[in-house]
Amino acid sequence: MDVKVRQFGFKDVPLKVKWINDERNNKYLHYDLPLELDKTENWFRLNEHNNNRYDAIIEVDGEPIGLIGLININFNKREAEYYITIGEQKYLGKGIALDASKELLKYAFSYLKLNKIYLTTETENIAMQKLAKKIGMLNEAHLMQHSSRNNQLHDVYYYSVLQKDFQNKIVYPEQILSGIDYLYNDDNDNSIYIKRDDMLSFSFGGNKARKAKYFFDEIKAKNFNVVITYGSKVSNHCRVISNMCSKLGIKCIIVSPISIEENNFNRTLIKLANAEIIECDVSDVSTTIENIIEKEKQIENQSVYFIPGGGHGNHGTQAYVDAYHEIVYWSRKNNKKFDYIFVASGTGTTQAGLIVGNLMHRDSTQIIGISIAREESVGKKVILDSVDIYFEEHGSESLIQSSQINFTDKYINRIYGQATDEIYEKIYSMYIEHGIQFNSVYTGKGFVGMEHFIKENNIKHNNILFIHTGGTPLFFEDLKKLVAE
Repeated sequence: MDVKVRQFGFKDVPLKVKWINDERNNKYLHYDLPLELDKTENWFRLNEHNNNRYDAIIEVDGEPIGLIGLININFNKREAEYYITIGEQKYLGKGIALDASKELLKYAFSYLKLNKIYLTTETENIAMQKLAKKIGMLNEAHLMQHSSRNNQLHDVYYYSVLQKDFQNKIVYPEQILSGIDYLYNDDNDNSIYIKRDDMLSFSFGGNKARKAKYFFDEIKAKNFNVVITYGSKVSNHCRVISNMCSKLGIKCIIVSPISIEENNFNRTLIKLANAEIIECDVSDVSTTIENIIEKEKQIENQSVYFIPGGGHGNHGTQAYVDAYHEIVYWSRKNNKKFDYIFVASGTGTTQAGLIVGNLMHRDSTQIIGISIAREESVGKKVILDSVDIYFEEHGSESLIQSSQINFTDKYINRIYGQATDEIYEKIYSMYIEHGIQFNSVYTGKGFVGMEHFIKENNIKHNNILFIHTGGTPLFFEDLKKLVAE
């Protein structure tokens, strides 16, 4: 369905009268009912050039189906009140209100340059409260006996969203957000929290699943039918990409460097998804990828899409810009500001996205990347480049220097895929004490590195968030060592 929002016109007056007078629509509306056609026409003439409101019609496939708009627009305070009514009953429950609301908020923030959109809704109006949350609004207040309807006073909730928190790709807080959980207070009286991106709903979750969504949005929109990507034998990225390709019926080719690593659960799952695996010397990876892309393009009716290793690039960065928005949403909802955010940093786009989100919100939170492989000088440059490229694509400058990027290779073995006894001990204790699955390649390394960083820098009495970037199948590889011991 094609959902559009257009400005309300004189021809729409009869529709407004019809929809508002329908008792199925007006239970929570504050109108003097019934509306009369001539009075509503006069209302339109009086308000046609009123800059303090914007009234619009929701259309689905060209058919008018409801009302939406902004009232009490205050350009000094840069705020306005939001309203919506789906007039045609057959269109309820189809996600149209959400799509139309996103379009209206884009208009409010991008064109009108407003900073805040708010609404009040009676406490009994559960449907409106769910919609408010889906468009990123926070419940700021419970106002007692604030609203008058049918000669009775009613309690209302006050919801709002700020421009900096609004995303064109709205997250669904109750469905997509990976949870943030409190773990424990450490020896320095820091409160340690964890963001469970490993609990995202596709292919064991993790940061690679989050990033894949953005690549496959483009793949589906432009009808690509061959996907080529790169990764090692233990790659979470390749597992997720091959799984998504199998789901969508898209041919998947994975280029992987020859190594002495044994096959593992990730590689088994890649094969299960019927991906074609092509191995080559690490020095030949670029040439091999170029040759495969060229070969596949020569096949009739094939359209080829290349995903960089690890989901590197602006799509990968955007995934964690949006994740940072989620963190801010949770922080405000729970009145809990994080002083530090730690993440196991590999290809760099996860940390780059968090940095971009941090800059957008002008937060003082420090983003710390614990290297799982790269030397510090190389890792910092890759992250800085990712941040700069993101801002360049969006028409601005990042104004961040390499010295401002917190990326360290100091605390753990820098060889990719190799771990220490301390890391295995942490994997064991996190599972036994908290039921959380870390792995020795990514999250176990990152968490141990975080603990070292906290101690060495004498960080005390802070709220600290660790991003669990997933890799659950690798946990089962680590079980072999844990059980053997």
